[in-house]
Amino acid sequence: MNKDKFLALDCKQRVEFVNDLLKNTDYDLQKVADSIGINYSTFTKLMTQEDYIFVKRDGQYFRFIRNENAISSMDNSADDLTVYLNENMDVLKQIIEKHKASNDFTIDKKIFASKLSTKTFRMPEELYQQFVLTCEEEFPHLKIQDIIAQLLLDFSDKYK
Repeated sequence: MNKDKFLALDCKQRVEFVNDLLKNTDYDLQKVADSIGINYSTFTKLMTQEDYIFVKRDGQYFRFIRNENAISSMDNSADDLTVYLNENMDVLKQIIEKHKASNDFTIDKKIFASKLSTKTFRMPEELYQQFVLTCEEEFPHLKIQDIIAQLLLDFSDKYK
């Protein structure tokens, strides 16, 4: 990532990016600053915005909470969520059972765990456009490549 892109990120995104570099590489703070192309002092100043601090023991940036009441209000929101879930458990169970009973299109986990391969297929343009339109209308949360992979898997399982 270059300096301009790094500076354009909001503070939370910067912290996530830097923490990822620190966790997944042998970088230290100086190497991270050098790889971005920014002075070390400028880098550390940027990273402390919005009360983020570097914890050397963990080798990561964390948010510093100045007000202990903020922590208790976070705990209360978790308690509120638990109460809400408990109060609506029957409704949630009905929704889950309805989802299980429907023939909704689901993607098998094997598709995401496999090595990807790029292939080219020839097909009528109208058929492909109809397929894309159906995918966009009925399954906008899924990628077309994942739907095609699932269809190939279903076909293979059916005619094995």
